[in-house]
Amino acid sequence: MRFLKYILLVLTVSSPLLLAGCEDSVSPILESDRRFTLWGTLDMNRTEQFVRVIPIRPILNRTSRSEVNVDVKSIDLDTGETIQWEDSVVTFSDGNIGHVFHAHLRIRPTHTYRIEVRSPDSELVTSAETTIPRLPSAEVFEEVVTKAISPIGFNITGSQELVWHDVDSLPYEIEQWYRFLEFGDLGFLDFRMPYVAPNQFSESQHSLSFRLDLKRDRDTLNAHLALSQLRLVGLGMTITILDEGFVPPGGEFDPEILVQPGTLSNVENGFGLIGSIGSFSIEWVIKDSSATTLRYVPLSGASSGLSGPGKRIASLRDRPWSEER
Repeated sequence: MRFLKYILLVLTVSSPLLLAGCEDSVSPILESDRRFTLWGTLDMNRTEQFVRVIPIRPILNRTSRSEVNVDVKSIDLDTGETIQWEDSVVTFSDGNIGHVFHAHLRIRPTHTYRIEVRSPDSELVTSAETTIPRLPSAEVFEEVVTKAISPIGFNITGSQELVWHDVDSLPYEIEQWYRFLEFGDLGFLDFRMPYVAPNQFSESQHSLSFRLDLKRDRDTLNAHLALSQLRLVGLGMTITILDEGFVPPGGEFDPEILVQPGTLSNVENGFGLIGSIGSFSIEWVIKDSSATTLRYVPLSGASSGLSGPGKRIASLRDRPWSEER
């Protein structure tokens, strides 16, 4: 989610930075009939969506607070469903004021949405389209944990295969996490770590494969947590998927490139970016015997929960794409 935080930072501070200078007002270098800049993401994990609308003024003035008299709506191009958005005036942490339009909208996987902004004093329509990523699924294979005697003591190894399906591109962010239950405490403790090990992405199969190093993970956790005071509840992984409009020049989110005008923009008759995003999490357990070999305190009675020979379908933790409204 670091990229989203960066986008939010751009939304809140870009205007005052661009307007800062020795004079209170300046004239634009290039005249244009474009009327608005749009910023926002349609989020598969939210039921309320937000888009910031910034009017393009002929004279830039740091102290002016322009009214935004526009009509904003979204159209599901797959179903024709049209929703009217409402305006709200937001004061950001730096004191800058902006118009953020919002609507109750559950976006649907693979559907294309068009955001339209119309002004009563112009026939020009500012718009942007985004196609929502597919809903992925995942399968987790039986863990392989061994313990053998070596000249220097016991040699412990542990690995587990994990495959995501229906993934059309490499996720923006991959995060592994472990869940523990503290002794004498009813609350859970989650430890999250970026996944930095190699993965195998198949564009033709639309799949993303991982080989988790359970022993290395255990060593990392042991350096940060008192594992003798925790019971291992389960493992998990979260992937964050962006739509095709978020593909940056050169494949990297380089701020030095992103600040250039027109870069990473999909707005017609305007400026900015409207994209879509989804974060998906799976969780599973390993057998008590595997946890004990890895020197965890197991959660008594845990089993691998495999439904077939050697693998099972992992359940997604959230279902924000429900058809219910």
